[in-house]
Amino acid sequence: MPHHAARRPARLAALAATLAVALAGPAAHAQSSLPQSGALLDPLGRPTPEVVRAVHDFAAQPFVPPQVADALRSAVDFFAGEGETGGPALPEDAPAFAQFLWPTVSPNCIGPGLHSTASAIAVPGPATIPAPGTPAGHATFVFTALGTPAAAEEQGGMNVYWVNVSNGRTGVTPLGNNRINPTGPATLSGTADTGPGHVLAVTGGTLRTTDNACLFAPTAASFNVR
Repeated sequence: MPHHAARRPARLAALAATLAVALAGPAAHAQSSLPQSGALLDPLGRPTPEVVRAVHDFAAQPFVPPQVADALRSAVDFFAGEGETGGPALPEDAPAFAQFLWPTVSPNCIGPGLHSTASAIAVPGPATIPAPGTPAGHATFVFTALGTPAAAEEQGGMNVYWVNVSNGRTGVTPLGNNRINPTGPATLSGTADTGPGHVLAVTGGTLRTTDNACLFAPTAASFNVR
């Protein structure tokens, strides 16, 4: 395995650690488009200086929490090869769905001393499932907290922060109750209009079940949308 490939999970873990506080509360849904002029990727599939600057500009917007902004800057610098350890070329292939890189745990989520382990996936479109469905050029994110009862109808505390380094789009996608696993475990989902390209996403925050509010540490994914 190339040395840069071995570094990637550790670098993303460090990136996600910076989001633990920032994702604890609700964030407003927001999306923007970055400048589309000029080449967006270099011959190795890495974001160009124009894209790096645009992501830094997006991170500076007032609706992006400061620690999330720092994470977005670190992420795009990593994939552009500008971080402390440099970044790899983006992968050419991607599976039909992508598992987020590590599970995440919420202490006492199920009850006193009973922790819930959760995992998340990203499903590039077109796909009719999972709900609410995924058109072409979009990605649906699904977050499941194992061992929990059903998700509460009202959510608002779990979001996915994403950057498409191929086309310059960025966004914050809230995850809600779309009645996946209506009797439990609690499962949230949401669809992002990422457009085609390579997407870096980080999710975490508060998931509300019918009897508790569970704070999950962040986890990250990197995948292609066609």
